[in-house]
Amino acid sequence: MASRREAVAPTVDRVLTAAVAAGLSGEQRDNLAVAVAEALSNAAVHGNRLHPRHAVRVIVEVMPKVCVVVEVADLGPGFDSSQVGDPTHPARVLMPGGRGIFLMKQLVDRVEYNQAGNRVRLTVERRPAGSGKATA
Repeated sequence: MASRREAVAPTVDRVLTAAVAAGLSGEQRDNLAVAVAEALSNAAVHGNRLHPRHAVRVIVEVMPKVCVVVEVADLGPGFDSSQVGDPTHPARVLMPGGRGIFLMKQLVDRVEYNQAGNRVRLTVERRPAGSGKATA
């Protein structure tokens, strides 16, 4: 994906199209769309700093009727995800940063970063409609 804000929505659409075989519920697809949009935006804006020659790498792995894994990687130096504070904590509620990561964690089953912090894997496991994570 090009490191441009306007490239996020079409890329989310392509990811959702690829994920169809996983058999996710409508709620899970919606949650995946929001989490992927956040991951792509973070990679383009914070990782690649919207550099026109730096692409965001997106890999979608689908296990039919089981799960979908979306990996998003950028060329930036990364960050330490363990150092991102909880944006719902009263002391941080008005502070910027961390909301997207928090949101992704609420919407998908697993959020995993590589050691450098410039690649994230989002995993959604197929569940019957109405039994998935609640929409944040």
